[in-house]
This record gives sequence, structure tokens and C-alpha cells, in this order.
Amino acid sequence: MTVDRASGALRLVSDRSGPTPSTSMRESGLRGELRLGFAPRAGRTYLAQSYQAGCLRARSPRTAAGETASVVLINTGGGVAGGDRLRQQISWGAGAHGVVAAQAAEKVYRSLGPSSVIDTRLELASGARAEWLPQETILFDRARLVRRTEVRMAGDASFHGVEAVVLGRTAMGETMREGLLADSWRIWRDGRLIYADAQRLEGPIDALMMRASIGAGARAMAVLIHVSAQAGRYLTALREVFANAAGRAAASAWNGMLVARFLAPDGQRLRADLTAALAVLRDGRAAPRVWTC
Repeated sequence: MTVDRASGALRLVSDRSGPTPSTSMRESGLRGELRLGFAPRAGRTYLAQSYQAGCLRARSPRTAAGETASVVLINTGGGVAGGDRLRQQISWGAGAHGVVAAQAAEKVYRSLGPSSVIDTRLELASGARAEWLPQETILFDRARLVRRTEVRMAGDASFHGVEAVVLGRTAMGETMREGLLADSWRIWRDGRLIYADAQRLEGPIDALMMRASIGAGARAMAVLIHVSAQAGRYLTALREVFANAAGRAAASAWNGMLVARFLAPDGQRLRADLTAALAVLRDGRAAPRVWTC
């Protein structure tokens, strides 16, 4: 049992659905903003712009010659609660190659009313290669999350990104019984919208995920998107990997774009399938180091 002071009075609440941050700073929601920019210089890519405000921070690990520049995102708020609003804008200059990952899985706690909002905008200039590889987002029971991801890229740029969601900490026997997940992707190439995807699960999420047409009993899911002139060449190898998937996975490729979707009973098996798929799209390179820490 835990003590919840968010309503102004002491009351005992069960902690089976995950903690609710109860400090006064959470009453109106935390704010976080990042504006980062990769740029090439002397044959290497550097983090040329870094604006950080509120609860969002970014760190750039030291890389050896020949390694891809990387940035690790950190939420100092310890997770996301109802009313929190996070904004992330990341750009890759012409010819830049950079990886953006996250320090840990993002936790979205149960809400006392308002939704949490995460807005991400990724911009790729000519010849840029961008990798958007955050770890999974874990939703506690009664969490409410609205997440929007926009990618605007030049026609000769290359992008792959992943968004993964785990519904409750399955290893601890938790279930996300109800809440809200509204997740959308938009990708523009040379100013033309080429990909639009939106999903909305609201209300009895656990019951909805039991339906064969929605989740078939899965408690974790992900989408992996790759956009480049060479996207189609990965399809056969990816499907071969999926033949040994711990969960369920499928992929399609068309018009310079490859999209793979994943369902799994838990986050551990989802992570295993995503890691194997990323090894294909990253031409044999392992997933970012923070994925295995």
C-alpha cells in the first residue's frame, strides 16, 4: 500500500497498478523540451546544437573514430505522469549520421485525469542518416498517453525508427486494465506525406488486447519503420529472422519504405525480436549499448 497526497488528503491506495507521483510539482504536470542538431565536420558527425529545458536532458557519449555519433535521452522526472508535456525536436544536417536512443524504458504512470503528451519532430537534410531508437514505453494501469511523432526528410536521406509499448510490468504480474494510448506517426519525404499511421486504445485496454483482431492476447507491441532508397533489400532477411521470433512479427516493403509490426506476450520477448530485426536494418551492427545495460 502507498499513501497518495495528490488529492490534498491522505488515503491508502493499492500500488498494484504502479505509482502515481504525488509531489506538488506534479499537480500541473512537468514540462520538458529538447532541441538537438547533428552536423558533419571533417568526415565525422557531431552534436552541433543542444537546447535542454525542464525534465529532459541529452548526453553525447564519447565515440571512437569510425563509430556513429550518438545521443542518449534522459527524463530526470523519473517517468511521465498525467499532465506532463514533453517536446523533442532533433535535426540531422546534410550528410550527418547520428543515433538517438534513451537511457531506459520510459514509464507512464496512472493519471488522475489529464493525459501525458509527448511530441517528437525529426528533420533530415539531404544525405542524412537518422536512427531513432528509444527503448520501450511501459504503461501502468490507468495511464493516459498521447504521443505524436513526425518525420520530415529529404528524398535521399535514410531513416529508421522504432516505438515499442509494454502494457503493464508483466514480469511483476501487473496488467494495464484500462487507460488511453493514442499513438500516431507521420512521415514526409520531399514535402510529400508518404506514411500516416494512428492507433487509439481507450477504456478497457486489457479486454481490447484480448481480441484476435487487435492484440490476440499480447501485452507488448511495436512498430519499426525504415525509409530509404534501399528499403526493399532488407525485406527477405527480415522475414527470415521473423521465422524464429519469440512473439509475432511481420513486415512489408513498398515505394522505398519498410514497415514491421510486432506483438509479444511481454516486454522481454518483444525486446529480443526488436533487437534481432535492428541487427538486419543496421547491417549487422548491434543495438545501441543502452539497450543491453
